[in-house]
Amino acid sequence: MQNGYVKPDSCTLVNVLSACARIGVLSQGKWVHAYVKKNRIDDANGFLATALVDMYSKCGCIEKALEVFQNAFRKDVSTWNSMILGLSIHGFGKHALEIFSEMLTEGVEPNEITFINVLSACSHAGLLKEGREVFDLMIRVHRIQPSVKHYGCMVDLLGCFGLLEEAEELVKSMLVKESPVVWESLLGACRNHGNYSMAERIAGKLLELAPEESSGYVQLSNIHAYMGRWNNVNEVRRKMKMQGVSKQPGCSMIEVDGIVHEFFSRGNSAFLNSVSEWEG
Repeated sequence: MQNGYVKPDSCTLVNVLSACARIGVLSQGKWVHAYVKKNRIDDANGFLATALVDMYSKCGCIEKALEVFQNAFRKDVSTWNSMILGLSIHGFGKHALEIFSEMLTEGVEPNEITFINVLSACSHAGLLKEGREVFDLMIRVHRIQPSVKHYGCMVDLLGCFGLLEEAEELVKSMLVKESPVVWESLLGACRNHGNYSMAERIAGKLLELAPEESSGYVQLSNIHAYMGRWNNVNEVRRKMKMQGVSKQPGCSMIEVDGIVHEFFSRGNSAFLNSVSEWEG
C-alpha cells in the first residue's frame, strides 16, 4: 500500500495492529502507533485505541497499554475488554477488577467476553471470593448464560485452591454441551494436588469425549507412570498408536532485531522452524 501511495485508513491500521499482536512484533506495532500520531488518523469509533491496547498488552508492554487506554477519547465495550484482558494475562488481577468496576460505574454494559476476561483475571491472581461473586453477578444481574469458557475459568480458579469436588460438580451442572477443555482443566488440577484416583477417572471421561485428541492419552499415561503402572503406560500408548493419535509439539515465537523466530519442541529439545523478517 505504501509503495503504491495508497493512504491507509483506521480500518487498515486496526488489521495491521491485530497482525502485530498475533505474532508479537512490538517494533512494528510501535511504528504503526507513531504513524497514527504523525498522520492524525481519525479514531472516532475507538477501534484504533482498542487495537493499540490489545497490541501493547500482547507484546508485553502493559504500561503502554494502560496509557493508551486512559488517553482514549472514546471507549466502547471492546476497549474495556482489551484492557481487562491485558491486565489479566500479566497477572494484575486486582487492577483488572478495578477496571471492571470502573466500567460498570461508567454505565458500559459488559458482555460475555468481559466476564471471560474478568474470571480469567481472578483465576490468574487466585481471587477465589471475587471470582465467585463475578460469576454470580454475570448470571443473576446481567442475565448472561455461562459458556464453556466461563465454566473453564471457574474450574481453573477452584482447582487452584484444591476444591476439586466443587469443580467437578460445577462441570456436571453445566447447561452447555460437555467440553473436553473443561474436563482437561479439572484433570490438570487433580494432578497438581496429587489426587490421582480422581485424575484417573477424569482422564477416562476425557478419552470418552475426545478419543481423537492426544491430551487425554498423554495425561492418563503420565498418571499411570507416576503410580508405577508401567504395563498400563504401554497399553495407553498402544491404544494411542492404534487410534492414529499423535502429540503436537509445543511452539513459541520471539522477535529479535526485527526478525521473528518460531521454535517447535520435540521431547527435551527445540528446533528452529521458520524465520520471518519485517521491515518498518
